[in-house]
Amino acid sequence: MTDSGQPVHEGATRGAGAAAIEASRLPRGGLLGALLWPFRLVKGLYAWVLSWAESRYGVAALAVISFAEASFFPIPPDPLLLALCFGKRRRSLYFGAVCTAASVLGGIAGWYIGYALFENLAVPVIERMGWAASWFGTPGSGVGASSPLSAGGVEFFPDGLFYKVKQKFDENAFWAYFSAALTPIPYKVFTIAGGVFEVSLTALVAGSIAGRGARMMGVALLAYFFGDRIKPFIERYFEWLTVGFCLLALAGFLAVRYMF
Repeated sequence: MTDSGQPVHEGATRGAGAAAIEASRLPRGGLLGALLWPFRLVKGLYAWVLSWAESRYGVAALAVISFAEASFFPIPPDPLLLALCFGKRRRSLYFGAVCTAASVLGGIAGWYIGYALFENLAVPVIERMGWAASWFGTPGSGVGASSPLSAGGVEFFPDGLFYKVKQKFDENAFWAYFSAALTPIPYKVFTIAGGVFEVSLTALVAGSIAGRGARMMGVALLAYFFGDRIKPFIERYFEWLTVGFCLLALAGFLAVRYMF
């Protein structure tokens, strides 16, 4: 039984110690089933995470992931937040508040990484991961109306993410932080870039509280009021929704790269 008194449906996906969830609608055979097989593993992880709602470690895990994602970790906290809310729906608003607060603190940490540790800590990691060209841009792309920017011991060129983010900061710092905190646009790029270019920390805190608050509390409210209705649908089509979420994340990076 869930905390709302509704029975938990038996499902085909079950992990060690995980809660039973709705059976998947993902094709099991053929080329499509083979291509989407990795997402079955993600659903198994979801089932395991769902059981954390009854564990004393669930909130701590949510806080750690929310904090880390805002400054360096690539996986967003939304799936874990949703799983915890489904597992213990009456505490959904509490989970949403924890996720929001930890994410804002992580954003502040990202700002300080950019401000004080960028050249010695962030740059080696970015270069090792092979992201330097996309994040910093390529020499020669500034020929013409735009010229490179120098900050944090690094030169940033017009075709790079940081250069484009700096332009958004110059237009409206609060709105830039808010948009990144609310949407699939990579939030960590904005938090780190804010420190590199010494953009107002107050704007980061205000924009992050507004953006992350709307996003995380929105997820929590959705689970609180409609959890019994949407949980079976999400679990039944979990793999497809995961594919869609990954595409949204990719779209966020492309939006910064090509549209800003």
